Amino acid sequence: MNQGLISRRYASALWMYAKKNGQEDRVYAETNLLNSSFTKYARLKRVLSTPILSREKKLAVVTMIAGENVSEVFRNFLQLLFANKRDEFLRTICLSYETIYLKEKKILKASLITAIPVDTTMEQRIIQKIEKSTGHTIHMAAEVNPAILGGCIITVDTWRLDSSVTTQLKRIKESLLETANNF
Repeated sequence: MNQGLISRRYASALWMYAKKNGQEDRVYAETNLLNSSFTKYARLKRVLSTPILSREKKLAVVTMIAGENVSEVFRNFLQLLFANKRDEFLRTICLSYETIYLKEKKILKASLITAIPVDTTMEQRIIQKIEKSTGHTIHMAAEVNPAILGGCIITVDTWRLDSSVTTQLKRIKESLLETANNF
């Protein structure tokens, strides 16, 4: 069976179980914490895939990473996952759960890249405009990148608006080169 299908099925079951228990937000935070640990600590995947450690020890490691106050819903899910020998899918299940959660809660992730820091008021106005046009709640991550020189780059889901000075200068250069080549 395909890894993506297995991960989506387990994530969907976790979503339904968490929602039934009113814990979908908490489980979302726990899966995000676990997923960020996979990103931050590259060795974690190797630790969990080694045959030297028993499944019980691997479960203890994952539970420790998820936090000492891990919800009963997530703890039960982890126990089920390890008992069914599906622990190798843990990361992709966490990612699939995030996808389900965001879709069900009508949340879109967005990023705002600017050359200088943007004040909170401006960031909130941008978020409100995007929320109004999409009908979804926006979770915005702001980033400063002086290399864009000015303007901004806004990404929402698969949509991207690049009004950076760097991109505008690049377009002008391409236009001038095209015009020069036509002579």
